[in-house]
Amino acid sequence: MKRDTAAYRFMLAEGELRTSAITLHRQRYMEVGFMPPDFQDPYEKGSRYFVARHEATQRTVGVCRLVLQELWTLPTYHHFELFEHERRGLEQLKPGTSAELGALTKVPGHWGVTAGLMATALAHAATLGMSQVLCCSDQRLFHSVRAHLGLSPRVIGRERLFYGSIKIPCVLNISETLEQLALPPGAQEGVSAPGRAA
Repeated sequence: MKRDTAAYRFMLAEGELRTSAITLHRQRYMEVGFMPPDFQDPYEKGSRYFVARHEATQRTVGVCRLVLQELWTLPTYHHFELFEHERRGLEQLKPGTSAELGALTKVPGHWGVTAGLMATALAHAATLGMSQVLCCSDQRLFHSVRAHLGLSPRVIGRERLFYGSIKIPCVLNISETLEQLALPPGAQEGVSAPGRAA
């Protein structure tokens, strides 16, 4: 599938842009039944958000986030039954070298933003010295990134119903995934090449 990333700009969301990212995340998750209207998201405060801005309209049309907390508090580690060897492997990682990629959503019709959002968030994680991210991915998204983006997230535990859909706990190796998600120069603000600060 061709990704038209030229129509979008990807960036870390700060200030008012962060507020718009959280609003879009909540709105889309409520629309698809992943989040009830009165839900208090325990991960908002400890997260960095990334957005896709549509160049022609300057609208925020996609969002994802990195949850930057201790391993044992991350959603995938805390809420899923992980395979014992995977759990032990995660626990042996140096503190601060993993995070959780989540809250990935977009406005309908903007098919080109998933790769750019993921690449921007992962490049940011790499600048923080991280080597991998955990994810609890909706089944449909899990199969989509494998089929259309060529990614191969490693399943690390048993899938379960979580926030409105069946989610699959997995891990993405940051450097490998960035190679697969290579974006054209200039598509990301604050990142000159995947994994390197501008």
